[in-house]
Amino acid sequence: MKKLFTLMAIAITATSTFAASEESINLRDEMTIMAQRLNFANRANSAEEFQNSMAKFIDAAEKSKATIPPKWNGDTSQFSGYQQGLQKVIDIATETSELAKQNKLSDAKEKLSELPELRTMYHKLYK
Repeated sequence: MKKLFTLMAIAITATSTFAASEESINLRDEMTIMAQRLNFANRANSAEEFQNSMAKFIDAAEKSKATIPPKWNGDTSQFSGYQQGLQKVIDIATETSELAKQNKLSDAKEKLSELPELRTMYHKLYK
């Protein structure tokens, strides 16, 4: 599982050799933060540490949700589906944070394992 999250973090942080616009840098940065925080949450040893990582994850996801991917060149026809996908991610992250708040860290980490599947599915659709 740790290897999966590490690979996910590496894949997200991989960058193109081409110059990117400011908007794409911001979206890429938010996605990188999400991957890092997911990895940190999975390695958390306390509920507080887990919640801190998830709060930063959710913040980055909210920012990403408000940003049209630059590769779309302004075409917003898919944007509502993209936002719905990120909302599902945010909802799961919120649930995990609530579980951690109730001192159910192992349950929170188990619920967190749903995110890689969503990531894969939505990246195929919208990346």
